[in-house]
Amino acid sequence: MVSPNSHLKIVTWNVRGLNSVLKRSKVFSHLNSLHADIMFLQETHIKHSDAHKLRCKWIGQMYHSTFLTKARGVSILIRKNIPFEHLLTKKDPNGRYLIVTGTILSRHVTFLNLYAPNFDDPSFFRSVFKLIPDMATTHLVIGGDFNCVLDPFMDKQSPPAGSPSNSTTVLNKLIQSLNIVDIWRLQNPTGKDFSFFSNVHKTHSRIDYFLIDSKLATLASSSDYHSILISDHCPVSVSIDFGVEKAKYSWRFNPNLLHEKGFQEYCSARIVEYLDFNDTGETSDSTLWEAFKAVMRGHILSYEAELKKQKRKRLSEIELQFSTLEQEFRKSASQSTLASIMKLKYEYNNILSSQIKTLLLKVKQKHFELGNKPSCLLSYQLRGLQKSRAILKIKNRSGYLTTKLSEINKCFKEYYQELYTSKSTTDTSVITNFLKSLNLPKLDTVAREKLNAEITLNEVSTAINVSLNGKAPGPDGFSTEFYKAFCKQISPLLLRMFQDSIKNNKLPETLYLANISLFLKKDKEEVDPSSYRPISLLGSDLKVFTKILAGRLNECISSIIHQDQTGFISGRFSFFNVRRLLNIVYKKHEKHDRVAILALDANKAFDQVEWKYILAVIEEFGLGQTFTSWVEMLYLCPKASILTNNDSSPSFFLFRGTRQGCPLSPLLFALAMEPLALAIKSHPLITPVRLGGIEHQISLYADDVLLYLCDPEQSIPPLLKLIKDFGHLSGYTVNWAKSQYMPLYDSANLNFLNVLPFKVTDKIKYLGITVPRDFKMIYDLNYKIIFDNLKSNTETWRVLPLSLMGRINAIKMVILPRFLYLFQNLPIFLPKSFFKNLDSMIMPFIWGYKFHRISKKHLCKPRDIGGLALPCFQYYYWAANARVLTYWTNAYPDESHVCTPAWLVIEQNITAASLPSLLFAGRKPFGPIMKENPIVGNSLKIWYQIKKALALPETCIMAPIAYNHAFLPSLTDKVFQTWKARGIINLEKLYVDGIFASFSQLKLKFDLPASHFFRYLQLRSYVKANIECFEKYSHQNIFYSLLTIDPDSRGLVSRFVDHFQKMGIPSTQSLKEQWEEELGMEILDDFWAKSLQSIQSCSINTSYQLIQYKVLHRLHYSQTKLHSIYADVSPLCAKCKSQNGTLAHLFWSCPNLQNFWLQVFYCYATAYKISLSPDPLVAILGWSSAIEQHDDYCTIQAIQHGMVIAKKTILLVWNKETAPKYETWLSELLSTLHMEKIRYEREGKFAKFGKIWNPLLTYIDDQLDQTSNA
Repeated sequence: MVSPNSHLKIVTWNVRGLNSVLKRSKVFSHLNSLHADIMFLQETHIKHSDAHKLRCKWIGQMYHSTFLTKARGVSILIRKNIPFEHLLTKKDPNGRYLIVTGTILSRHVTFLNLYAPNFDDPSFFRSVFKLIPDMATTHLVIGGDFNCVLDPFMDKQSPPAGSPSNSTTVLNKLIQSLNIVDIWRLQNPTGKDFSFFSNVHKTHSRIDYFLIDSKLATLASSSDYHSILISDHCPVSVSIDFGVEKAKYSWRFNPNLLHEKGFQEYCSARIVEYLDFNDTGETSDSTLWEAFKAVMRGHILSYEAELKKQKRKRLSEIELQFSTLEQEFRKSASQSTLASIMKLKYEYNNILSSQIKTLLLKVKQKHFELGNKPSCLLSYQLRGLQKSRAILKIKNRSGYLTTKLSEINKCFKEYYQELYTSKSTTDTSVITNFLKSLNLPKLDTVAREKLNAEITLNEVSTAINVSLNGKAPGPDGFSTEFYKAFCKQISPLLLRMFQDSIKNNKLPETLYLANISLFLKKDKEEVDPSSYRPISLLGSDLKVFTKILAGRLNECISSIIHQDQTGFISGRFSFFNVRRLLNIVYKKHEKHDRVAILALDANKAFDQVEWKYILAVIEEFGLGQTFTSWVEMLYLCPKASILTNNDSSPSFFLFRGTRQGCPLSPLLFALAMEPLALAIKSHPLITPVRLGGIEHQISLYADDVLLYLCDPEQSIPPLLKLIKDFGHLSGYTVNWAKSQYMPLYDSANLNFLNVLPFKVTDKIKYLGITVPRDFKMIYDLNYKIIFDNLKSNTETWRVLPLSLMGRINAIKMVILPRFLYLFQNLPIFLPKSFFKNLDSMIMPFIWGYKFHRISKKHLCKPRDIGGLALPCFQYYYWAANARVLTYWTNAYPDESHVCTPAWLVIEQNITAASLPSLLFAGRKPFGPIMKENPIVGNSLKIWYQIKKALALPETCIMAPIAYNHAFLPSLTDKVFQTWKARGIINLEKLYVDGIFASFSQLKLKFDLPASHFFRYLQLRSYVKANIECFEKYSHQNIFYSLLTIDPDSRGLVSRFVDHFQKMGIPSTQSLKEQWEEELGMEILDDFWAKSLQSIQSCSINTSYQLIQYKVLHRLHYSQTKLHSIYADVSPLCAKCKSQNGTLAHLFWSCPNLQNFWLQVFYCYATAYKISLSPDPLVAILGWSSAIEQHDDYCTIQAIQHGMVIAKKTILLVWNKETAPKYETWLSELLSTLHMEKIRYEREGKFAKFGKIWNPLLTYIDDQLDQTSNA
């Protein structure tokens, strides 16, 4: 029975063990089919360390009481989006009871789940019931396996002759004293039903039940005993009206359908059918598209329903028959009826097991392919059970807290309806006049024509295919995956709809709809509606259109938006703003300079922009009438519904705001903010900070605004007025109370500070970086926090079942990005001790807090040369800073252009010497620079650290001719600046075909006057003194060449990291020599290198890759190694007991392994019809001359995969006397091939699977046929 809409269904069930993944899946599938909201499980048999196994995608909260062994154990599980707020948990160390208290919609509740001893023990009930809180202050629900009946005559199939047990007597007295009721008996005073069937006594009894507070009795609508099918106990349910409204059903496309056999063909046929019947030219393309979505939704629903019906058909029949037979047996106790029941139960479990196994196989394949890799699977493991996104209480307009879910949804709807209502009373002409007064830059003709060109089919298809999977769909329910799967059929139809909409200047109705999903902002008050970030879930069709517009605009927007804005514009990065801020804060200012920093906290900036203002801005920037009309069409009549707790509000119209979640919104917002920046910069009374020969007034990253003010007492009043006036035009407002003001001078006027509307502070937080006035505090305020987070994360992850590779990938996915962000934004010199401290926290976690089996350098090696790519944080630190230094390579004093980042302009004017000379022309004392500007000083210090580590020459041919501190004449003689202007930029230009040029050659090539000959001699003397063998230039240092790459190149940090890794690659020669010594044969260097490379290609599964890694790196404990550690351990092989158990012996040469290896090699040689004799190099390394002679990559892949599984088979009996069995190897191999087959089918590459594995599968089939015939 499905609970009424406001009722919660609570289910109690003794599941008799959940360690089996098959049993676990069956139990959760059944609970889900019962629509259980809160689950009391007994006899889970789950140990505390395995409690995560009870987690599934629809479970939100979990509470456990476990025992020391795999016995007993009780759990309370709560479905996601049930508004339960946890307060307290009491656990029994013996795993027999669990008490969880909390609130549901402000109603205090206590849940008690118990599993009583299966013998008469009244003291158990007395002790547990004493722990129950004061009944006057809570609502109690007790459920579980009581292992005794309440009424021996009504609750047993065969009433006993003797008196009730002591437990029954005590339990009934406790029930009376606490004023609680057996809710099923209350609702069924004369009925008989049972929860347990004893196979021993062949009889039923009712020993599982719910006892609930009498205050809840009137709220309980039903209580039921379900069929005893999966366990020998049945689930018992009770539905109680807690006033929790259930969410309305909202269809969304299930991407897993795409992997169902025949689904794509079915949908493709339905699309063709739809167009054949409806694309007659009688309806508009917009109507055709709208109807298409409705029809396809119906077809998909029909397909899903039929699929579900087919899967459930026999199960439903059995459930009906089972219920009838069970009732008969309770009356007659007939053995024939019992036999029929057991037969049906067996069939039911077989069918359910088969279906669950199919699902588990898909899950297993996913884990086989992605487990322990940096993927969403690992991400879910690392995140664990994060705080629920359920919103359980909110302040309404009157300031009162409401907990009713419908009222919460209504509060948010009212808040956002108000927020998205236009407040502008300004005439459009006033906005236009304001914009014209700023002389905004105009888009050039070529770019404008490209921006306004007709949308093409290729653009539509590209926009679909580059869209990310896994994103929540819009109100129509169609996800990106659906569009991608049927792109060829959908794209033309979609293009026609766009063209029809443009013609009529209106999109179809459903494209204007959006669902707004709410995300709580960090460190914000949960009960305040304004504390949530609204993300608009738009239809995929609309996102295709806006993605096309965004792609076009992104190509040209940098020509009209100043460098001050770095948010969402290609080629600009957030560290530009941070580094500019650091330079301004820490640059040594003159005593009379009165500089201050103001960080603005915008109020819902994206959500308050007025549409008429946006359209006026687009027009004034000259983006073109067509493009303007497209944007105008987007904002013609958008509507939204608010999603809270899986509930959707009635839709309402929007009248302002750029929707967060729309691909075009960030660029439109950047356009909207640009007039404010220009207005501030052009205001005569707002004094800028002047550094590096340019003015600094504002930095923007989308809506994160920083203002640099000089003489703030004069500048701030007009600034406040300007922002207020701008707000009237645009809708932009500032939360002044949360804005931060940091003066960089000590003589601030206290009276002035006291009247400021914003917070005066000695540190500000900008883009996640805390910047204090005192440079010495910057490390503690930034790095110490992530060190604490690192410690917390590794402790939390300690209990997760992660392999060595999984733990490495956890560091790469979660920890590295945090540190890398600081490395990129904070140029602070970090000594070696910093990285040693970091390693001391990471390496124990990597090794599972066990003995380190191999040096860190081997783990850090790239995967293509046999490493595991563990991040070396120092290399990333150097790479992040080297990436910044690439901007220095062309930065000269007093030289800058429009595209030069402002931070670079400041830094290039710090000294008379140029930044390129600091990089390429030898060491310069950084003490004076550090005093003048610690940002440049620290960058220089880091650079010297890199140069020392790489043993780079002090001077290289990239050293500049002009502004070179190491070549003193260049600092005073302006002739060298003339040379630079004529093309002799650096020492490299002094060479012609690799030979140092004569003056006459340079004179001819660069048109130098004869009077410059003396300068040539000066330069030649400098080059001769600083560059070894200067007459001939052979090649440039690779790292110096990397520094001259375009700074905006993609993946530049990774390229630097790769270079650093190459310098520290540890040799594996000693490992090779040990294998050679034990095997008694030579291993060619080429074979050894290829065996290391093949670690990552031997299998898609990381567990098998790890086995091969450990084998090659000799990480397994051999008998001889154990003997060297523990003298009492025999060095002899446990299998043959005659020879020393070296690794080579244990993996290959033991006589007891010969038959196993002979069978494995014979299998491959026969199946693939190749010459492949038993070879230790093939078996252990996965590479030899026998492998190399086959150019067929598919055969090589099959052999390498099989050899890894063979080594796993040996490891399963590593220290045992038994030898590995060929059958075990074959079974494991076929199991993995099942996973591989699913993967190749899913990727549409089944032919490739056949090419690799069909010879082996055919051979195995033939062998099985021969065996059966024999």
